[in-house]
Amino acid sequence: MKRSHPSRKRAASHGATAPAPALGRYRAGIKGLDSRLLRQFLAVVECKSFTLAAQALHVTQPALTKSIQKLEQRLDVKLLERRRNGVEPTRYGQVLASRAKLVELEIAHAVSEIQSLRGGHQGIVNVGSAFALINHLPRAILAMQRRQPNVAVRVSVDVMDPLLASLLAGDLDIACSPIEFPSYADLETEPLMEHEHVLVARREHPLAGSARIEPRQLVAFPWITFARGHMASSKIGSVFAANRLPPPNAAITVSSVEIMFAALRHSDYVAALPDTLAGNAIAGGLVVLPFQAPFWRVRLYLAYRRSTHPTAAMTSMLECLRSLGSEALT
Repeated sequence: MKRSHPSRKRAASHGATAPAPALGRYRAGIKGLDSRLLRQFLAVVECKSFTLAAQALHVTQPALTKSIQKLEQRLDVKLLERRRNGVEPTRYGQVLASRAKLVELEIAHAVSEIQSLRGGHQGIVNVGSAFALINHLPRAILAMQRRQPNVAVRVSVDVMDPLLASLLAGDLDIACSPIEFPSYADLETEPLMEHEHVLVARREHPLAGSARIEPRQLVAFPWITFARGHMASSKIGSVFAANRLPPPNAAITVSSVEIMFAALRHSDYVAALPDTLAGNAIAGGLVVLPFQAPFWRVRLYLAYRRSTHPTAAMTSMLECLRSLGSEALT
């Protein structure tokens, strides 16, 4: 029998079991990404400071620095850079921070679902909505509950900016809002419905009896707007700018439709509202002012995270919201 050469046998054995260098580094990097190091890294990114992050994590700054160095060594890249205005992630750090936040989000979703199951529910869906959908959203929620009665639905109503921030932070699963921002790699968006904005005031307002109101007539009156509604403020300002008029005086900002209506009933203030709330305004003792044209038109979108695996509850909620949009178009 012909014997194999020992060196060849060792070479064959080595070639069959040893990973390629690149794959070996990849596996070593994965092994080094434990949750403690990731949490510490995210804390530094969010605090923009080793000192503040160490205080938040209740660890010493040298220990935190050592952890970040260990993470950088295991990944073989520089993750953070100290700058004049604080600590900033490198391009490698930005990638890791984005994905690490998704990991934390998935863990939070898992914990939430477990707690929900223990309480007799089969999942939780967190939905954020623009004010324009106050009258429409309940139909989608009730349809969702009929499909899955054991799913808890939590709803918050706000303007675009805080809804987007909550969606990106993982506090919301779905946002129904105007979308006027650059595309985000982590977000999926799809059109839901369109609506117009109208002007409302009290019945005794000096402009209420006019046949047709022009922008110049509105300059003399103060306005009530929604807090943090930067998009709405920009739209209102653009209407006046297009007519070569100074921007209106937004004297009061509120976060509640009810407070807005109450303030309007007792003053000569003016407010711009989605036409979907015109009936609410009229029922609340207000009138729609006869402006020369629709004040502005807005498209609402569904927005949700692209990277997260949707739960059955979230998928069902999206289907109910899409049906809501289809009804609005017919």
